[in-house]
Amino acid sequence: MSTNTLIQNPRLPNSASWINWGLCVLFLMSCVFSMVSFAVLTPNIENETGISSTSLSSITSVFFFTFAIAQLAAGLLIDRLGARWLLGLTALMASVGGLLFISSDNLFVMYLSRSIMAIGLSTAFVGGLYLASKWFPASRFGLMSGITNMAANFVGALGSWAIAGLSYQPVVLWWAVINAVIAVVILLLIRNRLPQVTDVSVEDAEHHGLLEVFGFLFRSKQIWMASIFFTGTFGSFLSYANFWNIQIQQAYGHTIGASASLNAFLPVGLALGSVSFGCFSDKIGKVAWPCRLCAVSSFIVMGTLIYVPNFPVWAIGGLLFLSGFCIGGSMLAFPAAVMQCAQDYKGAAIGLVTTCGYLGAGVINLIVPMITGEMATSTVAHSSLSSDASGFFSEAAKLSPSQLESVASFQWGMIPLMITMAMAILASLLLKDSQGDHIA
Repeated sequence: MSTNTLIQNPRLPNSASWINWGLCVLFLMSCVFSMVSFAVLTPNIENETGISSTSLSSITSVFFFTFAIAQLAAGLLIDRLGARWLLGLTALMASVGGLLFISSDNLFVMYLSRSIMAIGLSTAFVGGLYLASKWFPASRFGLMSGITNMAANFVGALGSWAIAGLSYQPVVLWWAVINAVIAVVILLLIRNRLPQVTDVSVEDAEHHGLLEVFGFLFRSKQIWMASIFFTGTFGSFLSYANFWNIQIQQAYGHTIGASASLNAFLPVGLALGSVSFGCFSDKIGKVAWPCRLCAVSSFIVMGTLIYVPNFPVWAIGGLLFLSGFCIGGSMLAFPAAVMQCAQDYKGAAIGLVTTCGYLGAGVINLIVPMITGEMATSTVAHSSLSSDASGFFSEAAKLSPSQLESVASFQWGMIPLMITMAMAILASLLLKDSQGDHIA
């Protein structure tokens, strides 16, 4: 039951806004690095443990499924428990999962540890967007969503380049230690509530029951369209950037170092695209049209990247960057989902959208191996690597018959990814802009 109290929130953003949001962004950076690094470390994990690429793909899917379901729970809990304890304790949990992951090469232990990491990291994305919506004006939510994603993906890009060729155990160990430090700082510094000043009569927000929250979520066409749009764009990006692109580049004959460098163009593009689409959306005061632009352009560029005959390396890098940039507009799914939500529904709406996106990535990673079959890791370097650097960047790969067969298998395997991107286009056409002001 609601009651009247005498409060007024201070003008935002203030110093507490930047501290709360900034600490959560550090946690999200750690989360993104953990996911992106798995793709880069996969060949070394395969070599050092003897686990097949199909099993590693399944581990990736288990991570995404667990991560997805846990994000819905995180969205529901953060509305009720606040950010500090939820983010701090789950960050510590993720570090424990990382230490468990490097403690054994037993397949069951690896499944279990990645699941623990997924649960622990599941609050990072939801938390960053939740705190951006709470501690910044609603008119800046598109921009803050983009900046949140940009910061995290720049770290992912730099990290994937830095760890190329390293053994997975020391990398995961250092990540777990740094992530634990971030968790402690979150527990010490994040504030759950805005300070209250000046006497003004307002009505207290109610906390709705879970059945009421779920009823609202499942009745909202807007939230479901935002979820499908996010799944088709960002979910496809997750599957491609965090697992398949490294193997595809190796199938073209590039070394793991060159493949990791090319893969870094994806999160760099995503980072810049997130901010650009966020600024554009906030400037025009609309979400639906930027989402449609994102969905259509992402489909065209990704289809060109996968299915057009092989390009020179500079063109591949450009297409990877452009693909990430276009998919950067996927962050607008969150303003689209929460624009008509009351304050205590926002966390749940954000959680549902992210849940759908990561479930979609997990499903893609399960379906693709059924189409490609077991793929052998390419150990043959690009033929141009032995020549001058300009030749490497300007010449298209000269593929052997076995490499052509592998590339063709991957092209067939990426069909489910393209289908989900087509679904994002349809969903974006059904998104609507708010008829009134955002509910802060």
